[in-house]
Amino acid sequence: MIFCNNGPHAGSVSHSYIDKNAAKAMKSPHAFYAFVLIACALAVSCGCSRTGVGENTIRLGYLQSDLHHLPAFVAIEKGFFADEGLEVNIGGIFRAGPELMSAIAAGELDAGYVGLAPAATAALNGVADISILAQVNTEGSALVCRPGACRSLAQLRNKTVAIPGHATMQDCLLNRGLRSAGLAPGMLRMMVLKPPEMLQALTSGSIDCFIAWEPYPSRAAFEGSGSIVERSHTLWPQHPCCVLIAHNRLVRARPDAAEKISRAHARACRFIAEHPAEALGIAGRYTGMPHDVLEQAIGHMRFSPEIDRGKIEDFEAFLYELGYVRGARGSRRQLAFFQ
Repeated sequence: MIFCNNGPHAGSVSHSYIDKNAAKAMKSPHAFYAFVLIACALAVSCGCSRTGVGENTIRLGYLQSDLHHLPAFVAIEKGFFADEGLEVNIGGIFRAGPELMSAIAAGELDAGYVGLAPAATAALNGVADISILAQVNTEGSALVCRPGACRSLAQLRNKTVAIPGHATMQDCLLNRGLRSAGLAPGMLRMMVLKPPEMLQALTSGSIDCFIAWEPYPSRAAFEGSGSIVERSHTLWPQHPCCVLIAHNRLVRARPDAAEKISRAHARACRFIAEHPAEALGIAGRYTGMPHDVLEQAIGHMRFSPEIDRGKIEDFEAFLYELGYVRGARGSRRQLAFFQ
């Protein structure tokens, strides 16, 4: 359930998770976006608004323990947003991208760090009115299987594989990998679990494999509960992954704020490259993961604010192929970019 959050809450964290009953109802991306429309209606009825929020306040969201979102953690920790005159309130820490997009659609967030797949699916289906401000990272996910379960994509047939959600980056990457191995999703048992739950499910044997963002794959390998079968750079070389988005209400009314968010984010990406040891320390505080796990995981992604529109267009085309976006490509909405 999405909770309304009226007024400023500097430094507070509102866990705007969709509750378990709603999550169970989301068996497909179509069911998810139907739920989003209901959530938006509820948001209006309970009076969510920016009333009482200062003009320099930004309600920001990101994903739980997601190393891809290290630029957000760095920008907060090092005061880069504050240097731009922005006061950042954490409007929610989410367990998967579609949940964050529901909060954006319901007007609970001004900006967020999220996978390109859920952001593009929501935007192209007309569920969320957003612009992409910047790229966050490329690559950085992996397929993990419990010992003895499988050693290649071709061996996934009849296996139980967990994904973080439909229309997530990891769902798309898995579909891409299955095609290359001559498999279809119906040839395996796919189920939705949030990454924190995947580790326990793998250990207990209730799933054979999972695909997730780092550092969850590296943690499974570090603890010996699973081995990494494929990294996302082999599934889709140099694929775009997470993006920094903003609600177009903010972009239209306060373009200067959108520019400031983008500058702070770019500065954070540079900081990670120039001060990797300190950046890893910040990652540890925000993810709660061991240093050795983070050190292994961070080498499998690249942080950059630069948007490669050609690669994003390729990914957009794949979303249409998978049927996650309604209608014919080019006949309806297009992704919006701030710059």
